[in-house]
Amino acid sequence: MASNSDSKMQLEMGNNHSGQKLKRTLKKKASLSSENEYLKMQFKITDEQLKEYRSLFKDHSDNNKVITRSEFRDVYQLIYKSGDATEFADRVFDVFDSDKSGTVDFIEFAAGLTMMDSEKLEQKISIAFSMYDEDGSNTLSKQEVINMIQAYYRLLGPDVSRSPVEIANDLFRKMDLDKDDSVTYEEFASVAKRDPTVLEILNPKA
Repeated sequence: MASNSDSKMQLEMGNNHSGQKLKRTLKKKASLSSENEYLKMQFKITDEQLKEYRSLFKDHSDNNKVITRSEFRDVYQLIYKSGDATEFADRVFDVFDSDKSGTVDFIEFAAGLTMMDSEKLEQKISIAFSMYDEDGSNTLSKQEVINMIQAYYRLLGPDVSRSPVEIANDLFRKMDLDKDDSVTYEEFASVAKRDPTVLEILNPKA
């Protein structure tokens, strides 16, 4: 195994199914000249996107190295002024914080944003599932779906025509294809490919 001086932390997809979660693995430094090169190679990020992400990261991190949970919440609250962003921001933060260090570095930040806004449906499904999967068990319970939908609607504010719990219950019934009271990644992906409302949590309207 390469030493710390000869390796670079790399974000890649992984866990119990291909493309489900972000995680940290070691990558030989010789193959990557910089964070930017890595992000462009792994996530097909453009120079324009990198410039935008760098500026956003710099604006919201005190030391330009990492973003804390508190700073991450502040970003969301600034955008969604009429709602309570705490729970939703925490869920996104936990997904972005792939090495579970308690902070988000620039690679995690840029990779997470890219996946949330990706044109590749599989990447969007992967990160959305991770946001629902609160306990990291690779299956979704009804309560996890309720918690995510409630966090989503608290973010948007009080003007909701239907109860978030009703919406979550309907969504869970739709996704639980084999009616065993849990939703696997495969079930989630199958429904998400047919029903775009499953992925609405990735692009909440401010």
